[in-house]
Amino acid sequence: MTRDQGPFSHPNRVALVDRYFGKNEVDPTEAWKDVYRLLLWCDPTTGLAHCYESDKSQPGRPWYARTLAFHDWLGEQLDLSNDDLPDALDWMFRQVIEQVAAEESARREALTAKAEDQRRHYDLAMPAPGDDPDLRALIEPLLPTDPSDRADDAVVRDVLRKVRTHIANENKRKNLLGRGFEDVLAGILQRLRGGGPETFAAQAAIEDIPGFRAPRAGDKSEKVDLWVGPSAHRRVLVSTKWSVRADREKQMRGDFLTYVAANSIREPFELVWITNEFDPARLVSNATNTEANRYLLDAVVHICPEALAVVHELGETGLRSTPARLKELIDQGRIIGLGEWLRGLAGG
Repeated sequence: MTRDQGPFSHPNRVALVDRYFGKNEVDPTEAWKDVYRLLLWCDPTTGLAHCYESDKSQPGRPWYARTLAFHDWLGEQLDLSNDDLPDALDWMFRQVIEQVAAEESARREALTAKAEDQRRHYDLAMPAPGDDPDLRALIEPLLPTDPSDRADDAVVRDVLRKVRTHIANENKRKNLLGRGFEDVLAGILQRLRGGGPETFAAQAAIEDIPGFRAPRAGDKSEKVDLWVGPSAHRRVLVSTKWSVRADREKQMRGDFLTYVAANSIREPFELVWITNEFDPARLVSNATNTEANRYLLDAVVHICPEALAVVHELGETGLRSTPARLKELIDQGRIIGLGEWLRGLAGG
C-alpha cells in the first residue's frame, strides 16, 4: 500500500469528510461544531476536551481549570452531558484508527503464522512475540495472585499489545490533524449553505494559484495549506494551523515573504490564519504582527471565539493583562470566528 492509499492518505480523508457530511449543507454559523465533532479530541490523561498542551492541563495547574470550563461549555453547546461529550468528538480520527486496526489485525495474523513456523525449530522456550517485559512489570501487580483467577498468558500479551497500540495511535494523531484540518475546511467550503466560493483547493502549489509564479529553479516547491478565490480580483491564501508552538510563530512571516516574492501581478493577496489556538499570547502576537507597514495577517480566524471567552473569562480581565488584549482584538474584529469568515467569503 502506497502513502496515497492508506488510512491517513488525502483520498481517504476526503472520503471520510464526504461520509460525515453526506448531502447536508453547512450553515456558516454552525460550522465550528462540525470542525470540533470531526477533529477535536479528549485528552486521554484528563478525559476532558483538549484545548491546550496536555502536560500543562493536568489537575492542579491553571489550564486544568480552564479545560474544565471548556469541556462543560462545549457539552452545553452540543446539547450533551459531560460524560457523553467524548463520544461525540474525534470522529475522523476514530474512523482512521478503525481502518488502521483492521489492517494491523490482518498483518498480525499473517506474521503470527510465520513466526510459529520459524519458532518450532527451537527446543528452548523463546520469548513470545507481543510481549513487553517493562510494560508487563507495570501490569502484573494489578492481576489476581490466585492462578485460577488470572487470565492466561495469551490474554496478557494481547492486553500489552493493545496498550502499546493505543499509545502508538495517539502519537499518530498529529499525522491526521494537520492535513485533516485543511480537508475539513475544504469540505465545509464545498457545502456552504447559500453557495460557497467557486474556487478553492487544499495543498495547492503556489504556481497553480492565479497570479503567482513558480519558485526559482532549485528552490523547493511551495504549497499553500488552503487557497480561496471568491472573485477574479481576490485571492485568499490560508494558513491552517490547529495550534502553533512558540518556536513556529516566525513561520507565517516566512510564508508571507515567500508569497510576496511569488506574486506576479500588481493586485494584492490576502493572508489568513485559521486556528484553534487557545494560548492568548500566541493569538495576540499573530494578530498584531506587522510587515512592511501592514498587518502580516489580513485576518486571524479562530474556530470559536466564544470558547476563548469561556476559557479565559474575558469579561473579567485586568486592563493590562494578555487576556484583556485578546478581548480587545476580538472586539475590534482583528480576531474573528470561523462563521464570520465564511460569511465574508460569500460576499467576496
